[in-house]
Amino acid sequence: MNWHQKVKGIICYQLRKMREPLYTRRKLTTPCTHKAKCAATYKSSPPWDIMFFGTDEFALQSLMALHNEQQTSGVVGQLNVVSVSLKKIVPAVRRYCLRERIPLHDWPLEVPRGVYDLGIVASFGHLIPAKIINAFPMGILNIHGSLLPRWRGAAPTIHAVLNNDLETGITIMKIEPHRFDVGKIVSRVAVPISWDTKSGVLTKHLAAVGAQELISVLQDLPQKLQAAVIQSEDGVTKAPKVSEATSKIQWNCCTCSNIQAMYRAFDDYLPLWTIWHGTPVRLRDMVMQEEWSPHYLDVGKTAVTKVPDFKENNGRDLEKIKENIPHNSGCVTEENVLERNDKWLLNKCHITNTTEADRIVNVKKNCEQNESYAGNLNLIKKLPPGSVVYNKKLKVVSVLCLDGWVNFRQIVIKGRKAMSAHDFYNGFIGKVPKDHHRFD
Repeated sequence: MNWHQKVKGIICYQLRKMREPLYTRRKLTTPCTHKAKCAATYKSSPPWDIMFFGTDEFALQSLMALHNEQQTSGVVGQLNVVSVSLKKIVPAVRRYCLRERIPLHDWPLEVPRGVYDLGIVASFGHLIPAKIINAFPMGILNIHGSLLPRWRGAAPTIHAVLNNDLETGITIMKIEPHRFDVGKIVSRVAVPISWDTKSGVLTKHLAAVGAQELISVLQDLPQKLQAAVIQSEDGVTKAPKVSEATSKIQWNCCTCSNIQAMYRAFDDYLPLWTIWHGTPVRLRDMVMQEEWSPHYLDVGKTAVTKVPDFKENNGRDLEKIKENIPHNSGCVTEENVLERNDKWLLNKCHITNTTEADRIVNVKKNCEQNESYAGNLNLIKKLPPGSVVYNKKLKVVSVLCLDGWVNFRQIVIKGRKAMSAHDFYNGFIGKVPKDHHRFD
């Protein structure tokens, strides 16, 4: 940054601080003195006065990009931020505002009509009422972590990974009142998903892509808004919040591919877990295999979510995803579903027509790495899903699922520190009879 930019940044900061007391007094009153901004038409060129709504690390990337533009270019004028105040933690957006002395407001709030040109939302988690949307002459834009209309909801990245999607992306859309993620699409950018990418890494990448695309939209904002297209209702899928119940492994109806998809989707937020003799156990550091990815799955036996090729339109607009087969992470009884309010998981296994013969063949194939069972077909037939062995060669805990063995290097028992597979074998597996070596 040269000295011209530094001086400009200092001047912009001082002007913001001078305006802040005026805003504080004005927000409690109804009349608006900014007649020009309250008109039906909006400004035709930057700088844009922006109010940003956000909370977490995903939102922080866009806020940092806006703050940088405010200091180094003429795209962003006034920048104020709205965030939530939590009891146990300070959200990432709030920490950044306090450190950088960006004007910060608590949610909920009243927004004076016409003080700002545009609102921007990223991972905010609250429905914006029509009164606030209408306070911005250019409306409010939302940065969403999927290619809408696929994966509308609070956890789009987790559901994309859970369903073995080959591609996701960023959608910048206009906020509409009363409903999430249904507004006109301003811009979309596709992002490929590698077979071993976990949702945490993917979310960080999408945050950076979203921030970059946001600045691109702001540089040509009036034209982008005029060219916005209505979302199609074809190919709509929902991405509701996930709970700890959804990351529990159901060994009798989950395949190796299912469990690997669950691991990639949940491990960074809600690690996979199971029950060892009545005690909850978390399974970490899974040994992933590319042959369990969508590129290698037997489509004849598996309900795989298909993602068609995207076609570019004007450089950014992408065709909708046509397939709509949501993944289900396990078998769940109706009682548990109703208790946990996870109705979207009700009694659905991903593998629908795997025969017992298929299971035995697949299990035998995958047993070759487990010396205790290799070659012993009669013993394999008797093993129930959830059976556990310690593989000394690979130093992993191997667990039998519907069609083979999955391996984990680290175990976490509730109330204890994380332990290696070897320590779990010595302290727990080896202390019970062999016919009790099983996760529930």
